[in-house]
Amino acid sequence: MKRFDAYDSGLLADLASISAGYPFRGKIDALPEGDVAVIQMRNADPETGIDWEGLARIELPRASAKAFLRPGDIILSTRGGRNFPYCIKERDERVVCSPHFFVIRVRTDAILPQFLAWQMMQKPAQDYFAAGATGSYILNLKREVVENLPIAIPPLPQQQHIADLDVAMRGERAILTQLIDNRAAEMTAIAQQLLAPAFQRPEQRAS
Repeated sequence: MKRFDAYDSGLLADLASISAGYPFRGKIDALPEGDVAVIQMRNADPETGIDWEGLARIELPRASAKAFLRPGDIILSTRGGRNFPYCIKERDERVVCSPHFFVIRVRTDAILPQFLAWQMMQKPAQDYFAAGATGSYILNLKREVVENLPIAIPPLPQQQHIADLDVAMRGERAILTQLIDNRAAEMTAIAQQLLAPAFQRPEQRAS
């Protein structure tokens, strides 16, 4: 297995700006329909990513170009002990996220957003977030904790290679998951065809 060394390191706040998501007032689902997509906690899954089709499309009360997510932005969930990062790709629509996310925007060429998101998903970072989360009922991640997250900064070619490996792994996982789902559906159909007659009453079987 190829070995990767971290040649440099720093804190997240040294590499990126960190801000809260859009400051909605009231329930998002109660807003009029529009053309701005909103990423909420329910739309984000660490395994499958952002459910783009399931996003609410609303009319933004106060539209501002600074509020919209850009390609390469990372959104980090902050509540409930699910502190997972999601790197935003190019979209043909305007997108914001709820205030239950931090928006992390890389401001240096020293680190790739995709590599940074991968690093934040790994166990050392996740353990760090878990240790820094506060709250007795619903855990909450504060900005200063995120700002002080230690970040390894290997050379850019290694960052790109790791980011590519992560993309390949996610693709392989999606294929395997689909194969498992297809096999499960096949077995369910077999069970229905083979076993259902045994549960019918005699008069139903006769007919």
